[in-house]
Amino acid sequence: MSRGKLRSAWEPFSIAAFRSVWVAALSGNSGRFAVILVAGWEAFRQGHHSAIWPSLVSMLILLPTALLGLPAGGLADRFNRAKQAATGQVVAAVATAGAAACIFTHTASLATTLGAAALVGVANAIQGPAWQALIPGLVGRERMASAALSTRIAQQGSELVGPAIGTAILTTAGPGWTFLCCSFFYAVGVVLMARVRGQARPAPRATATTMWHEVRDGVSYLRTTSPLGLLFVWVTLHCCLTMATFGILPTIATVNFGGAAGAYGLLLTGFGAGSIIGPLLMLGLFDRARPGRTLWVTGVLSGAPLIVVGLSHLEWLSVAMECLAGIGQAVFMAVIYASVQACAHDAVRGRVASIQLTSTTGAMGLASIGWGALAGAASVGLVLAVPGAFFVLVCLVLTKSVSGLDRAVDRHTGVAPAAPAGVGVHLGDGPLPAQRGSAIGG
Repeated sequence: MSRGKLRSAWEPFSIAAFRSVWVAALSGNSGRFAVILVAGWEAFRQGHHSAIWPSLVSMLILLPTALLGLPAGGLADRFNRAKQAATGQVVAAVATAGAAACIFTHTASLATTLGAAALVGVANAIQGPAWQALIPGLVGRERMASAALSTRIAQQGSELVGPAIGTAILTTAGPGWTFLCCSFFYAVGVVLMARVRGQARPAPRATATTMWHEVRDGVSYLRTTSPLGLLFVWVTLHCCLTMATFGILPTIATVNFGGAAGAYGLLLTGFGAGSIIGPLLMLGLFDRARPGRTLWVTGVLSGAPLIVVGLSHLEWLSVAMECLAGIGQAVFMAVIYASVQACAHDAVRGRVASIQLTSTTGAMGLASIGWGALAGAASVGLVLAVPGAFFVLVCLVLTKSVSGLDRAVDRHTGVAPAAPAGVGVHLGDGPLPAQRGSAIGG
């Protein structure tokens, strides 16, 4: 890649506010994955070594986003997004510090551990839509592709940083200090988000309306604005059919490799490596890659390797396929995020992000439970291979939609036309169609 393209790929990092958000995302997400580690371990120990309790920890961290994401998105379109994201991290920092205090004072129990996990989930629900809606205003539409890939690297890197540091502290100093480490991760995020200025506040409104009306209008906007509907259907199916099968990998490692020591860890390592390699490679191609075609290629790459992993009994082959799946899934999600946020008007970005988080998190959680139940009743290899194959089929069905998707994204990311009639303020970066009974962006 030429020096000019390299500078262009990393151009978002020339913006101080984006650098703060990027490091805050790395630190905060590292805290979340460290919480999953230590809270899952403590729940397992406190729950008499029952596997249900670590699973419940993961559910409590995910579920609040599905339940509270929509109102959080409404708030992100009314108030300062950087402050809202910082508030979410404050809640998580307090929750993990409280869990540490319970351990140090010998008052910890299964209830306090689960309560801390639930509060961390609430914190994620508060900050998620605000964080996603904040970045486009900081970098501009023309830098959204590289910004999305860069933030994906931060998210995937946190899956390595958080558990690695958390494991080191847990095994040497114990769970109390590990929870404190989580609190420190979140505190770093709070400090960095508090420094963000610029486009942290959404566009002003011409008329007042209730937050719940705005949430309703956000859903209406999503339904009537092309290509958001197609992108949401595609990403929801992606989460259900590829990402939701991640939980059956331990069973795959046991059944396909005869319980070989370290097989599960190697599968996770292969996937994690691909999740970082993919966005790094795409940074060199983002100026030439078309969003629709990239989604199609990475969609196939997300599903097809799972067929091999499910049916193969060769460990090295399965690890290589998991690496390819990691590349495909990470780039697919980054391009979805970039396309959705570039196509959404700034006045509704918080709500659009919250609907995406709510639908994908809820769908993935339910699908994960379903695949896990099927894995116990049917061939686990087929339970992994069939969803992967079905998602490849979904991509094939959507082949004819790729060109139209590219044109629609181009239409939104080009020069912004004037605000529509009836809107009394300048809306910043594009028109927002007037809707009956709606005050979105007005």
